Amino acid sequence: MGDFNWGARSIERMSGCHPLLREFANRLISRSSIDLTIPQYGGLRTAHEQLSIYKTGASRLNGHDRKSYHQTGMAIDIVSAGKTIGVMYDVDRLKYINKVAKIVWQELVDEDNVGDYEMTFGCDWTRFVDLPHYQIKKR
Repeated sequence: MGDFNWGARSIERMSGCHPLLREFANRLISRSSIDLTIPQYGGLRTAHEQLSIYKTGASRLNGHDRKSYHQTGMAIDIVSAGKTIGVMYDVDRLKYINKVAKIVWQELVDEDNVGDYEMTFGCDWTRFVDLPHYQIKKR
């Protein structure tokens, strides 16, 4: 386990996210052996920001008639901290983060700290795998 903390930018990017996602992210970074960050637009997004991401092909949701969980603060993206996109989105690092994330989520469930929320891991999607993505919704 590492001795990492969120940087100021990551804290700001998480500020619009649901408190449960922030708790999940805080536990995740405390258990990770690699430093983590919240990428630009990895927290709460406006419709305009979502449309921009959609236009790059990085999302299947355009932010208007097809909204992202990011637009309601119910999703967060978490990647490896690094100075290059190659490090931040390294598949092996993202798979490691997902492994730890699933352990952390199960701990929250076992402690009865998730209320009536469930987590969806973007790494488990089959049509559009999104390794850095985590979202919650009410059951």
